[in-house]
Amino acid sequence: MDADEIRAEIERRKKRATDLGLREILWSLYNSHLRWYAEWLQKDPELVCPEIREALEVTDAHVQFRVGDTTYRLVYKEGPPESNLGWMPRGRDNLDETTVTPVTFFFKVDGHCVFSFQVRKSVTYGEYEPYFNEYLGEMTSFIEGPWITVVGEILQKVTLHEKAVRDKRQLPSLREEMKRFGL
Repeated sequence: MDADEIRAEIERRKKRATDLGLREILWSLYNSHLRWYAEWLQKDPELVCPEIREALEVTDAHVQFRVGDTTYRLVYKEGPPESNLGWMPRGRDNLDETTVTPVTFFFKVDGHCVFSFQVRKSVTYGEYEPYFNEYLGEMTSFIEGPWITVVGEILQKVTLHEKAVRDKRQLPSLREEMKRFGL
């Protein structure tokens, strides 16, 4: 392959990853679910998906689990925060200050990085509250494999498990509310 063919293949792979929604799936799996598992194991273990619980390892920098004979690891690596105020003092008196934290996110299968991308997390301090934003940025690596299907299935299982636990917990209060409204 010459340089132009290589660049074209890289762009084709980036488009495929975009079309599959891999950044969104992996970010949702990590940010909305798995990153909370360490806390949930201590305070509310029922919320942790049983299929992942047994071989789960969670630290500040990564979440690792096994499905079958395969080990999956999500790695979250923050860079130094950047502020739009530069030399000016920071604090709550500086409205509209925005701090951006660059993040590199890696997904590894059996120790091999198969997908990575950039995230920019920002916090803008408004008059009454901070505003948070996350921008899923450039993909920096993508190697296709069966993991693509597996991560979508894991996200679905984790989401359904958490919903089932929460629905079960809300049932008694729903019954009480039904009584109060004559239903």
